[in-house]
Amino acid sequence: MNDIFGERATVAIIMEIEAALARAQAAQGIIPQAAADAINAKAHPNFAPEPEIRKNAECVGHQLVALLTTWSVALGDDAAAYLHFGATTPDIRLTTQIIQMRRAMERFLAQMLRIEAILMRLCETYRATPMMGRTVGRHALPITFGLKTSTWMLENRRNIERIQGWLRRTNTGVLAGAVGTYAALGNCGFDVEAQTMAELGLEAPEPADWKGTRDKHAEWGCLIAITSKSMARFAQDVFLLQGDDFGELDEGNQEVGSSTMPHKSNPRKATAIIGLSRQICHESGVLLDWMVSIYERDQISNDSSLENIALHMDKLLCAAEDLLGGLIVNPENMERNLCRTDGLIMAERVMFALGGSIGKHKAHTLVREAANQSRDRHVAFKQVLLDSPEISRHLSDAQIIELLDHRTYIGLAPQAVDRALAFIENHRTQQATFGFFDQTHQPQNTKEKK
Repeated sequence: MNDIFGERATVAIIMEIEAALARAQAAQGIIPQAAADAINAKAHPNFAPEPEIRKNAECVGHQLVALLTTWSVALGDDAAAYLHFGATTPDIRLTTQIIQMRRAMERFLAQMLRIEAILMRLCETYRATPMMGRTVGRHALPITFGLKTSTWMLENRRNIERIQGWLRRTNTGVLAGAVGTYAALGNCGFDVEAQTMAELGLEAPEPADWKGTRDKHAEWGCLIAITSKSMARFAQDVFLLQGDDFGELDEGNQEVGSSTMPHKSNPRKATAIIGLSRQICHESGVLLDWMVSIYERDQISNDSSLENIALHMDKLLCAAEDLLGGLIVNPENMERNLCRTDGLIMAERVMFALGGSIGKHKAHTLVREAANQSRDRHVAFKQVLLDSPEISRHLSDAQIIELLDHRTYIGLAPQAVDRALAFIENHRTQQATFGFFDQTHQPQNTKEKK
């Protein structure tokens, strides 16, 4: 992110904006063409050395004025007289931030599309691989690992589309003068602003000055926070399922996990994602506070919040791509965990089969009593069912044994995965048509433990 929010990168963007403003003003006859040409010829950080900017900032106490003062030395008096002509610091600062936030979002989008490709591979590979579905921390019903990863994939897709929506909506800067009246630019103010935005590759300006608002920044931060929590959700799943008590997933981490316990191998990537998501959410709250500005505008904001959020999100997405791309899946342990409760997870299936004869409500009561006996007496659920006269009256031993086979009770999970994959593929194809991303990207192979 240093190439977007770093000091030199920020200076380069500011110079780009000032040069675009000069071109627009020259076209309107506001400043001499020669001055605009000179400003554009030296719109590069090399003409405003960082040590000189810092030195001037110590004297004037204003970062943009320090940059303009430093740059003016290279421009000479004639061109420098027309530098930053009719603009105000917040015009330049906010337009710079919009460009930086957009570039960061575009990078995040590319990372998320790569993550999506990896998730598609996981869904396809494990569409019918049974595993334990857990609700409220307890065993519920069988699902497939592909079904679980499809929820990660679809949530990631929703975040992709939210970010794309922000990019569509937030694609212009502002150049309206100190309080949004365009007074310093005269009657050409609207035209100068529009042409400057066009020179920068941005869309037409908004109908009125928005320097006193920060909803664009707040939405940017909130969307990143939401995305970070989506990533933290699957990271937490991985964190829990690779525990020694489950062993269903593994990061494949060979790093030292403890200074005193040689056997430890910790879930470094998953914990990094969860930790970074917490930092991002904390910083995004600061951007929400920015929204409550005083009068036409104030200076109660700090660019470092944008940079911190972007840096954390970049690290988080890199960790997520690395985690998913190298994820080790252990179907044998998934099968072992399905059998841990000795058939109790098939109680629903038995209830519905029994309910066809005696009604669901009565069947629920009978099967629940059988489940409680199984737990209390430490007897296999199958044996309790087989020994129950009331249940045996309606279900044969063969039927009970068949009903307790969890491998045949994954419902439409594989078909749901197929439907999710088709949905994602359709969206990716449509977006590739419009050039949103390179569809030739091949995800890393996920690993299955043999």
